[in-house]
Amino acid sequence: MKVKVYFLLLFLPNLIFGQGFYDSEIIQDIKIYFPFDDWRFRLDTAKAGYDGYILADSILINGNKYLLAGVKFKGNSSYAISRKKNPLHIKLDLVKSANYEGFDDIKLGNAWSDNSMIREPLAYDVLRQYMFAPKSNFAKVFINNQYYGLMNNTESIDKGFILRNFLSSAYSFVKCNPESIGANFGNGPNLGYLGEDLNFYNGKYELESDTGWYELIQLCDTLNNHFEYFNSIADIDRFLWMLAFNNVLVNLDSYSGNFRQNYYLYRNHKDIWNPIVWDLNMAFGGFALPGGISGSLTPITMQTMAHNLHKSENGWPLIFKLLNDPFYAKMYYAHMRTINQENFVSGKYKEWALKLQNLVEPAVLIDSNFLSTYGNFKVALETNTPGTNGAPTSPGIFPLMDARANFLKNVLSASPPVLEFVKIPTNIEIGAVVVFKVKISNGGNAYLGYRRQNGDRFLREPLFDDGMHGDDLAGDQIFGTSITISDPLIQFYFYAENNQAGAFLPERAEHEFFTIEANVPLAKLGDLVINELVPVNSKGIFNEKGKIKDWFELGNNTNQFLKLSGFNLSDDLQNFRKWSFPDDAYISPNGHLLVWADGENSSYLNHHTNFSLSGSGGNLILSYNGQIVDQTSYSTIKTDFSSGRCPDLTGDFQTISKVTPGEVNYCLSFSEDLSINKINIFPVPTFGEIAIHSEVGIREVQLLNCFGTFVKELKEGVSDLCDLPSGVYILKIIDINNKEYINKISKL
Repeated sequence: MKVKVYFLLLFLPNLIFGQGFYDSEIIQDIKIYFPFDDWRFRLDTAKAGYDGYILADSILINGNKYLLAGVKFKGNSSYAISRKKNPLHIKLDLVKSANYEGFDDIKLGNAWSDNSMIREPLAYDVLRQYMFAPKSNFAKVFINNQYYGLMNNTESIDKGFILRNFLSSAYSFVKCNPESIGANFGNGPNLGYLGEDLNFYNGKYELESDTGWYELIQLCDTLNNHFEYFNSIADIDRFLWMLAFNNVLVNLDSYSGNFRQNYYLYRNHKDIWNPIVWDLNMAFGGFALPGGISGSLTPITMQTMAHNLHKSENGWPLIFKLLNDPFYAKMYYAHMRTINQENFVSGKYKEWALKLQNLVEPAVLIDSNFLSTYGNFKVALETNTPGTNGAPTSPGIFPLMDARANFLKNVLSASPPVLEFVKIPTNIEIGAVVVFKVKISNGGNAYLGYRRQNGDRFLREPLFDDGMHGDDLAGDQIFGTSITISDPLIQFYFYAENNQAGAFLPERAEHEFFTIEANVPLAKLGDLVINELVPVNSKGIFNEKGKIKDWFELGNNTNQFLKLSGFNLSDDLQNFRKWSFPDDAYISPNGHLLVWADGENSSYLNHHTNFSLSGSGGNLILSYNGQIVDQTSYSTIKTDFSSGRCPDLTGDFQTISKVTPGEVNYCLSFSEDLSINKINIFPVPTFGEIAIHSEVGIREVQLLNCFGTFVKELKEGVSDLCDLPSGVYILKIIDINNKEYINKISKL
């Protein structure tokens, strides 16, 4: 058994990453070439009209060339026809499939209203410690060999981002950032319930998926009218991190500000809504309008902006509901305390801010399109500089955040519980009962949060200090509870609260957590089989991207979990090791493991091989260390039919009309021509006897159960079924010409 702690670095998380498109220590180089000189006019015209892309002749990204990519201006307030440097959106795959290091959407910001040029990358580096958020750095951009300027290069929140972080991208995905704001904007995308008519939501929200309006309306209804069920459809902890981040960093061009915008929502495969923060160029006080009763803020009043901003204002229903619930409010303040202490009280944000400014200073110095001045850039960290959008000045980041850190430290000074991790037993087996223990000083109520895999909702189990839950002695401050280990992996954290405050261990939970890995045996020869495959899938199940692709299924013949590390899959008899399972792959007892044969070579919710199945026939091989464990050869299979083992896991392969991905094979392939071939079965359904007659002659009749397992031999003529329990059965009839017929019957 292994116990792991899944921590990110306390700060500067990007610095440990290898070189890449969002490496925060490298300024990217992007060169755009249009086959015309009036590119600016064309981009402005497209922005004002249909908001379409203008086709570039080529684009070079760090020397890598891409042909026929799309380019357009983007942004609301950050865009203006008179502005000398507008934000850009590059679509590398507009005409044909293309990507740079896996990214096909490139978002380049002009740092509008940010004299320091670093607000967005700095804010995202803080945020990524606590929830999934884009990576961000800088790019020097050239258009037709002219230096367009230095720009913020921020990872797009698109389906690729959603897939990488939430393991799927096929479900409801909503952009909460309207194209226009103003007098008719109202409360914006504030998650208020507006009734069942989607027209009241369209315009405030933009659907990025094919469906999702009904689910969004349900989210708003539950939040506002049935809050007691909100936890069942929303990742509340992630929403709390978002709100805490917005408040600590005075990020008011957000849900927490006047327009209640600049975030996305994704409803994952478990039907749980998750928020994603977007557009941080005005973090650290760059936007001065909190809305509601607060009025416009100044750099001085931002320092003491209320830590519970909008708690009493139902125009911000997410804040109103969560902060007026004592349980969630303590979690919110715990998250604020963590963000503030780790980044601002510690002063570590200054180290990173100075690194960023030193990195970009040469590029800013020669940027004739910089939206501020080099003089403002040089002092923007330390002093206030001229601002825009309702703010007479843009706050100096250091004086604002130093003063705010001190304010929040004082206002959040209630003493929280202190949690210290107590060791968990080692060498845990599946099925074992494990005691989770934690030492809690100054605590009261406490619970264990746990789940079995990424993407699941954390469940809660109360912790006790009564000497009866594996917690040592009653009243000794060692709290405990027991969980039966039913899966190879358990992810967990601890939370405790007293009358004044709450605390997590680890502090960044639920984004970070401890992990237990139980002992799982490696599969042996004979344990695994190839159980079902669908080479031509046109209308069946879809993968995590929502794409309909080929798939197959492995079966576990044992009653225990098995590790698949070291096992290989291939469609090539000359190369058994074409694709390998990752080290953390396993299959459940008597389980059916779905594997996509779609050429993706990845693992999300499911595993994806680097090859596809041929619709005209081929081979599928399962091997270990070069030794074949199981294999099957198949010929052309009808579209949306499968070739599967009947009986399930043990039988020979046969064509199956009803596919069963991840489940027991449905070994029913009903004949539609019994009457044509003059075979009669009656009565159907039957209470006891059944008669089978044929004009061509019958050689054999077998009765199978619904799983394809043999039950008894029948005969032509009348057979007695009275001794069988009620249910669905299968008749397998072979005539004198060895033609086989399969038909379903019901025994009442």
